[in-house]
Amino acid sequence: MNHPTQWQAPQPLWARFGTSVATAAIAADQARPVILRFASDDFMEQMIGTLERDPARLDQLIARPETWRAMLADQADLIERTPIPRLAQSATRRTLARRVKPSVETTVPEADLVEQAQTRRVPLKLYQPAHQRFYLFAASLVCGIHGLPDRAVARGGPEQINFIIRRLMPLTPNGDPNDLHEYAYVKDASGASWRRVGSGTESDELVGGEELLPTFPLSYQDDGERPRTLWTGFAPVGRREEYIGAPVDRARAPGFADGQRGAVRVVEPEESRSTQARVAQFQTEIAEPWKNLLRTAFKTANAIAAAPPDGFNTEPGEKKRGRVFDFNLQQQHISWLVLLDFADYLTAHLPDVWAAIENDGAGATSLLPPRQAVYNWLGDAKMSSELIAALQEAGDHHPAASLRAALKAVRAPGVRERLERTELSYTKDTLTEKDTLEKPVWPSFDFVLAGINIFNQLDGPYKALDRLALSKPDEAEPDPVRPQIKSPPEAVQVDRLTALVGRALDKTSEKRAPPVPFALQLRDALKASGSNADWFVARFVYTNRDCAPIHLPRLSAPTQRFQLANFFDSDAPARPIRITLPTDTSPAGLRKYQKNSAFIVSDMLCGQIQRAKGLGLIDLVLAVLPWPLHKDLDLGDGSSCRNDKGNIGMICSLSIPIVTICALILLIIIVSLLDMVLRWLPFFIFCFPIPGLSGKKKAPA
Repeated sequence: MNHPTQWQAPQPLWARFGTSVATAAIAADQARPVILRFASDDFMEQMIGTLERDPARLDQLIARPETWRAMLADQADLIERTPIPRLAQSATRRTLARRVKPSVETTVPEADLVEQAQTRRVPLKLYQPAHQRFYLFAASLVCGIHGLPDRAVARGGPEQINFIIRRLMPLTPNGDPNDLHEYAYVKDASGASWRRVGSGTESDELVGGEELLPTFPLSYQDDGERPRTLWTGFAPVGRREEYIGAPVDRARAPGFADGQRGAVRVVEPEESRSTQARVAQFQTEIAEPWKNLLRTAFKTANAIAAAPPDGFNTEPGEKKRGRVFDFNLQQQHISWLVLLDFADYLTAHLPDVWAAIENDGAGATSLLPPRQAVYNWLGDAKMSSELIAALQEAGDHHPAASLRAALKAVRAPGVRERLERTELSYTKDTLTEKDTLEKPVWPSFDFVLAGINIFNQLDGPYKALDRLALSKPDEAEPDPVRPQIKSPPEAVQVDRLTALVGRALDKTSEKRAPPVPFALQLRDALKASGSNADWFVARFVYTNRDCAPIHLPRLSAPTQRFQLANFFDSDAPARPIRITLPTDTSPAGLRKYQKNSAFIVSDMLCGQIQRAKGLGLIDLVLAVLPWPLHKDLDLGDGSSCRNDKGNIGMICSLSIPIVTICALILLIIIVSLLDMVLRWLPFFIFCFPIPGLSGKKKAPA
């Protein structure tokens, strides 16, 4: 006989979602799984104890909207902590079974809670284990005949029980927030994404490739002492960021039969035919470092050119020229590395452009127009004579004729190896430094991407960007990185170069490009998600793989919709955390702690630490003050730690108790300083006095 299989709420809650049996039988909660909420780490023991001693008390575990200011009442502790005879267990169980079961309040996705005499609308949020909250989805799988007996499932065979998580979103990113549709979390060869499920009864069907999450059965006896099985699954609240950050595809998801047909063959990942990954690589390795060079040069130029306060003499010109020269050397060091990445990028993704650069223009006329535009612009980007004059002291170095020439020169034999091998910083003390083979450490050409000229003004080859077309209509907007701080518009114009390179790329396979940065993927996902409130539901799934696709998987009704709380949710409860600090913090007390934490320090990091140890607070303050109070930091040449036998590293052993005290003190200092901007100190900390808690033990009388 074919018994229709169906999902119901857990059996102990049947006929209780209403004031009468008739109304409860047709209640929505009767036919859908429930969400059970626990507030202790022994939640599984609590769940098992409830089913063994009084299953009707599941109604006290149903998740409802709560905040840490208005928390749900704690449920009764039904764990059998002291073993009792089975006869007594059975008697207690029969007594509780005869008790009249109270009706269960209807579950809602939102509720009005009173917090500190104020009423607020609060959604049903599932908090994380870090908040000391745990949630189980629970449902009963039954046969649709009189009495609704449990559907027996042959474990380990073709039958399996799972649950799925579905997201509720409008049909468009900014659609009606009240018109929500289910989206399935589908995983395939290209990754995971949210795919739209059909409307109406089609949402009750499993989608091909939809992620199936594990469940586990809990056996118990109902009030009639009949064996029952409750299917449960742990709510994956900790995966919230994964779910929120997954891309959204509003195209119709494949059906279950399509998914089965695809599963019988090996599906190779589809090659991306866009330019997104390569453009993102250009932004990450070339455009953004160039922007930061421009911002640094802009800020330094303004500081050097600023008029001194009243009552001070003007800074001598020789002093300013020295500061400009030192700064340009720092910028040149970084510029060489950016140029090297730029040349590598052209070699990998625009090889015909790079071939024309290497062959001094041979083949440039046969380039496609977008690539010829890149080649021509690289030849137009040059350093001004004023910036070249500010670099005249740089030893025997000569300025590169253009950005195109600089790219070719930086790929000359030996240049890469010496640039990446050196431990030195490019300063006036290391201009003529040679390596162990008596070859110059630094390239023989100058080409600063953003520097300061002899007039103490921001300067560089970026000026050629003015001749490029706008990359997008809103490019002239203020720099989005620093909307409230004065920033050079030239930094934004670097996006024109990004657009120029992007137009020159072919829409071919991006196998040679690194993956799209996660931040960019997250931006696209949030943009596709729209402004909805990130609602989710869960459904249970019964599958007999040997019967499909004739008999499709049986899905339960969706649970009450809920949200997944983030880690720093302001409504979330806080798990108590105790951190004990040393009590005796005198030198005599701290000397007793063992230094058992070892740090392995390379010779290069050792030199950097030694230079930092030589700096004091006064040095840092003077470094940011204008002349005549300004004093440059003495950082040396950037060499490593060494002795008579050569370079040396170190293994440093630290006392963790002292480190913990330092961390607390630094935290207080930093919070106090940032309070000038963020105004958060009144909400940061409060302390209770503990009389008699002394760091030193009193000597006996």
